Amino acid sequence: MSDADIEKAVKEAAEFEAQDRVRKEAVDTRNEADALATQVEKAMNDAGDKLDPTDKAKVESDLSTLKALIGTDANVELTPEQVSSIKEAKEKLLASSQQLFTKMYEQAQAQANAGQAGPDMGGFNGGANYSQPEQDPNPNPEGDVVDGDFKEI
Repeated sequence: MSDADIEKAVKEAAEFEAQDRVRKEAVDTRNEADALATQVEKAMNDAGDKLDPTDKAKVESDLSTLKALIGTDANVELTPEQVSSIKEAKEKLLASSQQLFTKMYEQAQAQANAGQAGPDMGGFNGGANYSQPEQDPNPNPEGDVVDGDFKEI
């Protein structure tokens, strides 16, 4: 390549760098939002009827909003406004789903604590009768000297 060709290629690379950065951000945002939507949907299906109906409805609303913004055609380029809208919807879904699953977890913990003190461990009492063997505070009475054989190679 001649110096002129190299200079032209460097100028073009610099020119398209900003466009590439914007395109990468759009693709990353869409992928993150799609992954979050899939995870929330799966978690809601797994939880089933353990979810509070009003909180579940809010999460479903946020989920459908995000899915509508993402769209189905990944080849369509997103505008900066669409990327911003997707980010906002993603954050809203993340917040509402965390709130829903936190409540579900707290309810499950409360039910577990109300049921019984703990599982029957078959006579094991959590180590109450277990004691560590006594260790010599000075394992090597001669100091830091360790006797050993070695062979030079």
